[in-house]
Order: sequence, then C-alpha cells, then structure tokens
Amino acid sequence: MGKISLIRIDDRLIHGQVTTAWLRVYNANTIIIANERVATSPVYKSIFSVATVPGKEILLMPPAEAADFIMKSGPEDSFFIITPTPLDVVVLMDQGLDVKKINVGGLQGRPNTKKLAKVVYATSEEEQAFKELKSRGVEMEVQMVPTDRVTSLTI
Repeated sequence: MGKISLIRIDDRLIHGQVTTAWLRVYNANTIIIANERVATSPVYKSIFSVATVPGKEILLMPPAEAADFIMKSGPEDSFFIITPTPLDVVVLMDQGLDVKKINVGGLQGRPNTKKLAKVVYATSEEEQAFKELKSRGVEMEVQMVPTDRVTSLTI
C-alpha cells in the first residue's frame, strides 16, 4: 500500500495554498480529490483535466474508489488526499483506509452551518461526521497553511 502524506478537508479543493505550501511540506506524487460529486461532475473533470501541479498526478475519485486505489497501490506511491467534507473521510475509513490524522483547512460558512472553529463551518451532517471521526480516534487539526499554529478541532 502507498503512503498517505496528508488528508486535508478543504472545500476549495486544489488552490494556491495547496500547490505552494502544503505540497512542499507533505510531498506526494499523486493528489486525489476524494468526493463523489467532484468525481462525477463534467465541470470539475474539465477543470482538473487542464489543472497542473508540476510533477504531480491529479485524480478525481469517489471516496470508496479512492480507498481501494490507495490500498492496492505500491509502496513507492504517495498520496495527498483532499476532500471537501468530513463525510468523505468517514467513507474512506469505512472502506478500510487507516486514518490517524486529518488536517481541516477550511469549510466556508454556508446556509444552515454552525461555526466549529475559526475557518470551519459545518452542517449538522458534517458535524456528526466529525464526531464519528473523533470517536474512531482520528486526530483533527485545524490549520490553513503549514506556518499557522495548529489547533485541535474540538467537537
């Protein structure tokens, strides 16, 4: 199985902070966006087909497929996983992926969300997913960029 360098929850997906800061600290040869909606959207497929991160492969997959792909990969493979919601991390774990820690980098305020941390707003379903992750022993760190102070997401 390949190495997971980081699992990041960020509803902005791949953006400047990911490409210039996070990938310098958590190097990986493959970026996986693990989310059903993104993986099946013609718009996202089109956007990410032309998006490039030098030296990195970008894959869009539903979380169950991503977990299977990672578990079947070789030891030379490394993965930076991005998902826009904690619900996807629960699916990754349900499929057998061993997740010890996640980085929560931003869930923007939306209708019917509650503020959980400085940059984290969650629907009741997302809040429940964070609670599920906590109950499974997953360490949850809130950090926008690697140079920011790490705070724990307390649920």
